[in-house]
Amino acid sequence: MTEKEYLDALNKALKWLPKSEKVLCFDYAREMIEDRIENGLSESEAVAQLETPQQLAKAFLEDRGSLKFKFSLPLNNVSTLILLILGFPLWGTLLLAGLMILLAGFLIAGCVPFICVVMTVSLLFVALVSISASPLVMASVSLGVGILQCGIGVIAFGGLLLTALGASVTIPLFKTLVINTTQFLRSLFFQEVKKW
Repeated sequence: MTEKEYLDALNKALKWLPKSEKVLCFDYAREMIEDRIENGLSESEAVAQLETPQQLAKAFLEDRGSLKFKFSLPLNNVSTLILLILGFPLWGTLLLAGLMILLAGFLIAGCVPFICVVMTVSLLFVALVSISASPLVMASVSLGVGILQCGIGVIAFGGLLLTALGASVTIPLFKTLVINTTQFLRSLFFQEVKKW
């Protein structure tokens, strides 16, 4: 393998890095090859003694661990920018409509855990008031009305347990939905630097 072939393979392995970061890695690889050639090896022998381009890229990325994502839309030529500007009335409205649908979906999905929490708090209040006030109603109004009020309190307590269970199930599901959707949307615009 020649130095050019090695650097081409290294360039492919570092394809998501910015040019300035790639130059640092290329300079390091060239310096390693030149050092081996100065020690009397041929170019192909010098390249053969190096790590593979993928191993060098992996070591470089781990050394520079702060860089994880790179913006992946090809905005580097003029024709792409002109098409984006001219096509904005079409793709801009579609993007806005898609975002509104996504927001509506989040609001609808978020209503279920919210309603469960509100119902849990409300039924807790109903259960506490009904059960604690039923002895007073039994003594002052009538025994039948007091028993009915105590029964309503017990039913409210059962509903409280069901809505609390519903909240404990739907809140983690909603959280997972938000995280997965956010990761999907991020993956549309950003590419993760691959680890080998």
